[in-house]
Amino acid sequence: MDIKAIIAKHTKEDGSFDSEAFATEINATIPKEFVSKEQYSKKTEEIEQLTTDLESAQKSNLSTEELQKQLEKAVNDAKERETQFNADLASMQKTNAVKLALKDSGTVNSDLLFGQVNMDNVIIQDDGKISGLDDQVATFKESMPYLFQEGGAADKAKPTIVAGGNPNSGGAGEKSLVQKIQERLGE
Repeated sequence: MDIKAIIAKHTKEDGSFDSEAFATEINATIPKEFVSKEQYSKKTEEIEQLTTDLESAQKSNLSTEELQKQLEKAVNDAKERETQFNADLASMQKTNAVKLALKDSGTVNSDLLFGQVNMDNVIIQDDGKISGLDDQVATFKESMPYLFQEGGAADKAKPTIVAGGNPNSGGAGEKSLVQKIQERLGE
């Protein structure tokens, strides 16, 4: 709205001003061109609220992206730990299988001999058998026979197992305590 144009429109040629016509036109034009203070304040509050909501949403998006990155990092770390765990487990199983096989091969000191084994040549197969160790053990038996028992593991003396129960304490010919009591009671 151009107020100067409205004033010029209502100014007569003689210089007099028609204030009633001016006021009527201004009152008709103002609602079309201007807003009330209450409407202005309300719209300003709405704009501020929308701006705050937009900033919050942008921060939320940013934090969502950060959370996604943290989640991906955690997943990758877990995969790395799982891979490392599986590798350590396989190595431990291989080590224990070789130590047990060395012990069963009749070694005097399987830990000392284990240090000489080339673990790169030893493979644990799917059926649990160890390949690549027998050749090394044969070489060790030739070069270090003092680390093996004579005759191998098959000739080990097996312990004698005695039948359970209390042995007779009085010797072969004596009666047991129960038998003596039964005689006295006359049974």
